[in-house]
Amino acid sequence: MKLSKRLVLTLATIVFFSFSYAQEDISWEIEEYLEGYIDAYFNAKYQKAIDFGEDALRAIENKFGPEHLNAAAMLNNLAALYKIKGRYSDAEKFYNRALGIYEKKLGLDNFNAARVWNSKGENYQVRRKYFEAEKSYKISQEILEKNFGSGNPNTSLILSHLGSLYKDERRYEEAEKMLMYSLQTIAGAYGEGHPILIRPLDDMGRLYEIQGRDQEAEQYYRYAWGLFKGNFYPEDANVGKAINRLKSEAEKLWNQRNEPIYKRLLDINDLYIGPWHPDAPRIIDRLPSLYLKQTRYAEAENIYEDYLEIMLSNLGPDHLNVAKVLDNMAKFYRKLRKFDKAKEALEKAQLIYRKNLN
Repeated sequence: MKLSKRLVLTLATIVFFSFSYAQEDISWEIEEYLEGYIDAYFNAKYQKAIDFGEDALRAIENKFGPEHLNAAAMLNNLAALYKIKGRYSDAEKFYNRALGIYEKKLGLDNFNAARVWNSKGENYQVRRKYFEAEKSYKISQEILEKNFGSGNPNTSLILSHLGSLYKDERRYEEAEKMLMYSLQTIAGAYGEGHPILIRPLDDMGRLYEIQGRDQEAEQYYRYAWGLFKGNFYPEDANVGKAINRLKSEAEKLWNQRNEPIYKRLLDINDLYIGPWHPDAPRIIDRLPSLYLKQTRYAEAENIYEDYLEIMLSNLGPDHLNVAKVLDNMAKFYRKLRKFDKAKEALEKAQLIYRKNLN
């Protein structure tokens, strides 16, 4: 059995094992919908994940009511899936519904509301609605500072999103200060080797690259690539160790089995960049693309080959992210006029796309 299938199956077990035994008496119907939703998300079958998620939401609302916190958790996750699919207006509606429930049930300054405000900011930012995005990020920041203080890593993550926004707005000096501070704080809290750093590192590298500061950009892209490679393809990696780590997480959830869904439902808005993440191919492509621009072709090709191997070992041969990496490799080989290799990579990518469509 492929590593990816075992990991996804175990992850689904981890997330939903506790649901069956929660005091809320979760129905088998809800459990099956949630399991299907998680499995589809990690396999990049986003429309299928939406279908399962919408079924889960209807079942949750029927059992607990439309203004229950469990419904808010599901609305929040569905909004994230709509955003991935480019359905930004639908995402905004669902974020607003989730936010309304959290604020009504838990108050305006609760942690869950802060997370939704942050997600709303990202949904605005991708549409270049920068004024609305900044307002949403700052509300999230204010709530988190009230709850945790200004130096807390939760607050610093919001600052990294503000830094990314300022980068997009070409407010480069402000962006650099925000991103540098957030990176230092997050690294201090999670450690310098945690993959949660990959996204702000990418933002910092991109900030420098668009200013023509390629040497500084390379440092941050290399750091991000090193974290990705080190966390998901270490030399001593094997299936047994991966499964044992997940079993450890399952034991933690078993100890929390009496907590309600909304406290334990995996929030896909907050996932760090791993092989399964929809943004991973774009982010990890930064470094080889920079090397291509600098005519450092051998170094770029080595990264693509390692990256493809990491994706295949974690996700299996038919995952959408594998196709995206192959697509990027095909573009790279075309620019080098290695048309045979470009054709081979493109044909493999198209085969995966067709399988996912079916």
